[in-house]
Amino acid sequence: MTEHIDADDLALMAASFEAVMAEAPGPGEADQALYDLGWGELLAAAPGPAAAMAFSALGTTGSAATLLEDVVAHALGLPFSPDVCVLIPDTFHAIPAAPQPGEPRIFNQEEPLEVDGLVSSRIDRAATVVTVMDGKYGPELTSFEAGFLRGRGATGVDPAHAYRHLSVRVAAHFLTPLETEATWESAVAAARVALAHQLIGGARWMLAEARQHALDRVQFGHPVASFQSIRHKLAESLVQIEGAASVAEACLHDPDPLLAGLAKSLAGQAALTTATHAQQVLAGMGFTAEHRFHLWLKRTLVVDTLFGSANSLPAEIGRDLLTRGTAPRLIQL
Repeated sequence: MTEHIDADDLALMAASFEAVMAEAPGPGEADQALYDLGWGELLAAAPGPAAAMAFSALGTTGSAATLLEDVVAHALGLPFSPDVCVLIPDTFHAIPAAPQPGEPRIFNQEEPLEVDGLVSSRIDRAATVVTVMDGKYGPELTSFEAGFLRGRGATGVDPAHAYRHLSVRVAAHFLTPLETEATWESAVAAARVALAHQLIGGARWMLAEARQHALDRVQFGHPVASFQSIRHKLAESLVQIEGAASVAEACLHDPDPLLAGLAKSLAGQAALTTATHAQQVLAGMGFTAEHRFHLWLKRTLVVDTLFGSANSLPAEIGRDLLTRGTAPRLIQL
């Protein structure tokens, strides 16, 4: 199997993944079911198309499967499995001094690592946590036992996905430096492209629900879909979704970090815009717990914040463009 998977085969796999995600009751069961279906082999053989397919299914089904860890670990060239959890860092303090190039790393036993970040519900069943710290020579990968984080932190707005924000101190002698030729920047790019596909999948679901409601709901003897304001909201959502999707598709193979950030930013904005318009079209139905819209809204709010949000990424992209002094072409004519 190569990165160029037949479109028909990919469609069949997507249908199988969606069926598993829709049926699995929780993230642990979903992760194991997807691994049984061949998620690990598919990611290793074709990381770009595999992540795009799987994360689109995550967005469409609203599944709580925790596949982001696998995408990050694979991009870093590290072994990945349901036993490995990735801590998405915010800030680091008291970083052990980095060695000179070629010298063995020696951790200062008097300086524990204090880390703030996010972990998914995989932490409850994982054995190892992988994270990155700011070293003297740039980002440095390290790992430690998951027991240091288990049970810490509080559940956020999306209990089903159960990302937890936490702050923890780990003694330096419990840290294991990881050697890999890959960079943290490449892992962030892979994660952003995968999350962009999840946001787009979720936005498509919300748009479909709003459209169907507009067709079914009748006011003043006419479907509300015939009202110009409703049509404009749905059309604006569709335009943003398709624009984001075109950029995300351009990042399937060896994504450029700049384009990956742009894909994530556009997908986040498209999902947030769609969520806003869908809420207005659904009206009172969208506020009820009986309608599933609130689940996708909560998931969108959480996923948008991972590895840069629609609000924070434009500034990062602008700094990158100023540094480069040029802007890449999204479409080569």
